Amino acid sequence: MIKTKTSARLMAFFSSLGLAVSALAFEGEVSFSADEIATHARQTDKILADAADCLKEDLDYHQDFFRRYGVAGFYGDRSAYAKLSSSGRRAHLRSLGKSPELAERIYPTSCVGLTLKCLGRGFRSVGAEKTWAKIEAYTRANAVDGTAMQAALQKLGWKIYYWNPDVSRNEAWDGKEKAADPANKLRFWGYHAYRWSTVKNKKTYYENRVDDAQALVNFGEATPRAFREIPFYVGTAHTGYHVFPGSFGQVIEGHSTRAITDPQTLESSEFNPLKNGGGPRGSYYSGLIAIPPGQDL
Repeated sequence: MIKTKTSARLMAFFSSLGLAVSALAFEGEVSFSADEIATHARQTDKILADAADCLKEDLDYHQDFFRRYGVAGFYGDRSAYAKLSSSGRRAHLRSLGKSPELAERIYPTSCVGLTLKCLGRGFRSVGAEKTWAKIEAYTRANAVDGTAMQAALQKLGWKIYYWNPDVSRNEAWDGKEKAADPANKLRFWGYHAYRWSTVKNKKTYYENRVDDAQALVNFGEATPRAFREIPFYVGTAHTGYHVFPGSFGQVIEGHSTRAITDPQTLESSEFNPLKNGGGPRGSYYSGLIAIPPGQDL
């Protein structure tokens, strides 16, 4: 994500340092009154329960839909299917031997879209629409970046944890990602060594202030026990490149580029990136997780 106000000179400067060009200030501001913060703390349990229910409902819908019809109940909102017209989608389903009427029952998803949808539902369930509107607006003002969403939640009383299952492998992960995409055209690099350095020395990651850099670090292939008790959280990986909501130690991910023939357009896995079958899926090794008030690890 390159901010529109970023000059070519600044872009070149940051690139020369080996830093992500996106590591610039968030656009705009977001704030909450003392009353909003106190009210949110009282309402957290209900918000989290409804947000977690939303994740489960989408996952169940997708899995049941795929079992019944052989196509996904959701399509990636940046997929080839998403770019088709209404008639094109019906024709595509017909070409797969499926009823074109299914097009009306297949919905868009993405990693950040799923997070916004379910967390927003939680806020609305307690009548906190105005508070949520601030968070959503701030997130969208920053190119729908998950780290911006986390920064807004932090001001509302959530805590930001740095996560990394094995910091001794940072340089190796950096080398692997740079070899796969030398110019970082996909903006996938995790900058693992650099981010870990700023977290340790400055308590910052990207434009985020980090509250805890220990509880979710060096856990290897053993998901931290306390993490399994959190009803809902908001995670990001690789400087906001990926966003993953989750519940009770599970990661629920929506994938924005997956085809409707992919059974894992929406998927669930244990929060355990180094373990076979763990998540977040897709070789994500470090980032931030926002934990709600009263749910400290």
